[in-house]
Amino acid sequence: MKQTDIYTEALICLKSILQADHPEFKNWIDWLERDIQDWTQHREVAHHLRAYGGMGSFNDLPSMRGDHDYIFGFLKSFCYAFGHLYGKRAGISPEILMKECLHDIGQTVYYPHKELNRAIINHLRQGDLQENLDKM
Repeated sequence: MKQTDIYTEALICLKSILQADHPEFKNWIDWLERDIQDWTQHREVAHHLRAYGGMGSFNDLPSMRGDHDYIFGFLKSFCYAFGHLYGKRAGISPEILMKECLHDIGQTVYYPHKELNRAIINHLRQGDLQENLDKM
């Protein structure tokens, strides 16, 4: 069974939601595409982390439609947590760190939507969140 790269799946879904809900933000769509390439080709997260903080940052994007808004926020939190910890925890595999971050984000009190959390987490682990975004 193929191991799912949860971080890549999350980045792809962030890009997919943004393309569907706010295609006018081409700069952020392109930014996420570079993040995907940086990770899949070089295991690099620095570019993605530069998207957070300050005026006009990734955190300042407008709301997404319906449940996309919650899912987008969940994925942003996961990607930031993973990217922030990646490299600081020498000796731990990225896949194990992804699972730890996903578990921690799913358990936090900040996210009160337990059923939706479970669905997001399960689909990320299975590598099919993108195909199921509009079914949740």
